Amino acid sequence: MLSSKLLKKRLATGERFLPRLVFWFFVILFLFYFAGKFYIVIPGGVYPGVHLAMEFALIITATCASLMSWYDYKYKFELRAIILCLTFCIVAMIQFAHAVSYMGMPDFLTPNTVNKASTYWIISNLLMGAGLFTAVFSGDRVGKIKVNIVLFLWITGGLLVVVAVAYFLPYLPPMYDPGAGKQTLLKIALEYLIIIMLALPALKLLQKSLMDKQDYYFCMALITGIFSELAFTLYSNAYDTYNLLGHILKIISYAFIFKVMLDDAVGMLYETNRTLAKQREMLAETNLQLQEKDRLKDEFLANTNHELRTPLAAVIAFTELLSDESTGKLNDLQRDYLNEINDSGRELLDRINGFLDLSKIAAGKLILFTEIFRVNELIETVVRRIRPLFNKKGVVLEVAPFPGNGLQVLADRDKVGQILTNLLSNALKFTPPDGNVMVEACLDESGRYVAISVKDTGIGIDPGEQQKIFEPFQQVDGSAARRFGGTGIGLTLVKKLVELNGGTIKVSSKLHRGSTFTFTLPVGEKDGVGVDQNVQ
Repeated sequence: MLSSKLLKKRLATGERFLPRLVFWFFVILFLFYFAGKFYIVIPGGVYPGVHLAMEFALIITATCASLMSWYDYKYKFELRAIILCLTFCIVAMIQFAHAVSYMGMPDFLTPNTVNKASTYWIISNLLMGAGLFTAVFSGDRVGKIKVNIVLFLWITGGLLVVVAVAYFLPYLPPMYDPGAGKQTLLKIALEYLIIIMLALPALKLLQKSLMDKQDYYFCMALITGIFSELAFTLYSNAYDTYNLLGHILKIISYAFIFKVMLDDAVGMLYETNRTLAKQREMLAETNLQLQEKDRLKDEFLANTNHELRTPLAAVIAFTELLSDESTGKLNDLQRDYLNEINDSGRELLDRINGFLDLSKIAAGKLILFTEIFRVNELIETVVRRIRPLFNKKGVVLEVAPFPGNGLQVLADRDKVGQILTNLLSNALKFTPPDGNVMVEACLDESGRYVAISVKDTGIGIDPGEQQKIFEPFQQVDGSAARRFGGTGIGLTLVKKLVELNGGTIKVSSKLHRGSTFTFTLPVGEKDGVGVDQNVQ
């Protein structure tokens, strides 16, 4: 969510609003001149209806401003917003009591009188003046409160004030003297107090050399409110033109404040949408750049792997030629060196092939040749080929008996052999001498997949690290001084090859108690012709 300071900066126009304020000042002076020049007392049969329409316009505007301030606070937590929310909320309630207490309206709680309506009116204006004063001087300070609870208590308090004024009116200072037919000096004094309460925040806003739109409309509301209160000090009859002018200016003042709230909400929405649109454009551009970099990386890996495989294959071939006695006899030390070179070369070639397969998968160029074959035969072949490495380390490699005549799967035979070889190599690497590795194959519970498990008694994997091991270039011990070698792509490649063959893989492990890797392959129900699949 955007900060209010950023929003304010966006809404600022850079214009000086003082000429507009001066113009509005002279417009109001003209309205006062007009009300005095053509002073009349509106007939009693007409004014109550006009007054009721104006009051309900005030109530609706105040209610909308309160709701918008409440939502504004919920998102920005500015104290000014909650102050305006509470102010307009209670003003709307008391303004309603004033409207229905006017002469000519049905009695509200107690008999309606001019004094009763005037008392509600002055209380409403005092609260409005105090609220606007506090809102302006609170600035942009932020504070979190339980707004729903506060609002509930505030509404309850407002209702109590409305009821209390109606029933305790005889004990309150009068605001209107029915004998003299005019408002009391106390009411006039309170109107001037309200004018001061509105003038001080207006002066604070006018001190700014450059105002934004929100400050401008707030200042217009305060100035209009001042003249509205001034009009109410001048009327001598509750139905005269000064009273009418005061109500009209009050509506305009409320409308200006509502404009502040509306601009804030709409401006926030506009700014958020514009920011999101820019972020979408930036993300789209970034995604294109990442895709291009990813493509270049895959091409680089593929080209590099091919460039590395050619000389490495030559190194392996020459070590095998040198090992042949037809080229000359070697002593034991030389033969050991050649065997080390050959083993290291083959290990490096396997890693290069792993990188190449990953780059092919990423580029969608890996071709699968799916066929139906007996998985038990493949397991026996892989185990027979890799068993010498287990014997050399002193790790026992076992194969569990197969059910019936064996199990058929539909998959790429070579890729499944690669999966099994990687899992067995991984088990050998992490299983200490005198340990045990077991290969088992069986149907899963659904009967639609063959589950192949490689279980070891190695170091195990912490539960929090088990998902990490299938991510590219990740190992449980990722430090430079880790005990076990590897590039961290073996299990990543295994997972991708299993998924490309239509299966899944999972790991079950306990630290220091070994691990079990289980992958599934679709059951091959009948013999058939293999199918080339270009994996995308």
